[in-house]
Amino acid sequence: MPGLPSILALSLLLMPCIALATEPSRTIILECDYLPSICNQPDEPSPGLMIEIGSEAIRRAGYMPQTKIRPWNRAMREVIDSNNAIIIYFARTPEREPLFHWITVINSTDFRLFTRDGATPYNTLQQATAAGLIGVRTGSSVLNWLAQQGVSKQQIEQSQLTEMAKMLKAGRIGSFLGASATFKPSYQQQIGAMPVEGNVLYSSENWIASGPRFPPETAAKIATALSRMKEDGFIEQLTRKYGK
Repeated sequence: MPGLPSILALSLLLMPCIALATEPSRTIILECDYLPSICNQPDEPSPGLMIEIGSEAIRRAGYMPQTKIRPWNRAMREVIDSNNAIIIYFARTPEREPLFHWITVINSTDFRLFTRDGATPYNTLQQATAAGLIGVRTGSSVLNWLAQQGVSKQQIEQSQLTEMAKMLKAGRIGSFLGASATFKPSYQQQIGAMPVEGNVLYSSENWIASGPRFPPETAAKIATALSRMKEDGFIEQLTRKYGK
């Protein structure tokens, strides 16, 4: 058959292209909102605690991680529509529950009220509402909890952490409700001092989640990898590294 060598040669030439075409399936996109020391921007000196945890879990599951830092709303839309993306440091709320596959819990976050440096600490929502607007990071899951406590939208101001720090210092909000791990570094960076923090008001679990198109067997591998990372002390080492 005179055409056989030509067909064989063509097949050999195409093999690298076929391999390249299938390579993206070995990549898993890790998405998170920008949160200082938790999920850092790519040009910062360190990736951030959750980016390191998520990337290692993906590698141990046998895949290559690719990080995308996105506002929560955009990250959620992308992950829901994707078969190779996951979202990390993600709170499990009633609204999100049916939209995502909840892969595994990483840790939990404590939420507390912050007042500007030199001010009195607030330990109750009653103190915060009496003092003026309560600041919350845009898209934060704590908005759910505030609504359950009877706090109206008119009593809440939303913005990114850097803006919240400036607004708190300027007195444009009376307090900020958030996590020490993310708000204190932002406030210190913007203001040059540390905010005053009150007692813990609310705690929330942080999850890795995917959209409905993400393969269940891949999700199981990531969950197993994270479990082993907890057992072998990897997560504890990273937590100490970032001072959490």
